[in-house]
Amino acid sequence: MTYTPARRAELSFGDVCGGEFLYDVHAREDARAMGADSAGASFARKTYGVDGELTFFLPGINIKADANYVLAHGVHQQALVLSDDCLIETALGRGTGGPTNRRLLFAPIAEATTDDIAELAGSNFGRFPLPADEHFDEHRVIDLRRCFMVDARDIAGALDGGGFRIASLDDEARAQLAVRWSAYTLRRGPFVAEDSLEKFAEYLLDSGRVTNETAAVSAAEALANVVAAAWGFEGRGVDGAGTAADDERDPQEVIDSLLTELESLRSTLGAALDAVTML
Repeated sequence: MTYTPARRAELSFGDVCGGEFLYDVHAREDARAMGADSAGASFARKTYGVDGELTFFLPGINIKADANYVLAHGVHQQALVLSDDCLIETALGRGTGGPTNRRLLFAPIAEATTDDIAELAGSNFGRFPLPADEHFDEHRVIDLRRCFMVDARDIAGALDGGGFRIASLDDEARAQLAVRWSAYTLRRGPFVAEDSLEKFAEYLLDSGRVTNETAAVSAAEALANVVAAAWGFEGRGVDGAGTAADDERDPQEVIDSLLTELESLRSTLGAALDAVTML
């Protein structure tokens, strides 16, 4: 699966959204600051055939500090929330009286083919596949290379009006997206480690340091598993502990989760030590 059968309780990382103000906007070299002005109804009707007062924008004229505009290029499309849940809660002012003037980060979603989905399962850091499932029957792709910010106050208004949130990713897809997002922004995490260690295995063989291909590949996989286990400990273990504290869940539940992740880390670390020693 890719999506949950029902949306999460609150706007969250990995939610798919749509709204009139969601534009993937690019300000290019022709972008200019503009000010707004208006023409009376009679002038608008006579000159442009428009009924009612006409608002228009002029570059470099009538620019005000609290009401200025920029002419840019944009595409109206659905987008996915990339801001983490803690920032979302703060920006929307949940429980504190209302949204702030902060912005949340989104990435545009584009249509995709079956071939696109298969290709993006590889080492492409900048695009994340959303395969069709029983809830949505169309393949789509998140373009992490074209992120844009949206004012939290506009988002809060859209949430109040309903229809802004379209779907939520399931837990597995959210975890995979977090890995891909970290790979794209920081060049860190399991996705990057796997790619780097595949290169290392090839280097060991090409350099003649290792002649057994199985040993080289096994060592690379074992090392990548350590990174993945550490990622799980940080995310499901450490971050999960903080979330559980905020939600005042049973402490024993948190301890059991931490022990599970630590056992996984110890097991993968031992396997990696054995594999690298054999090189």
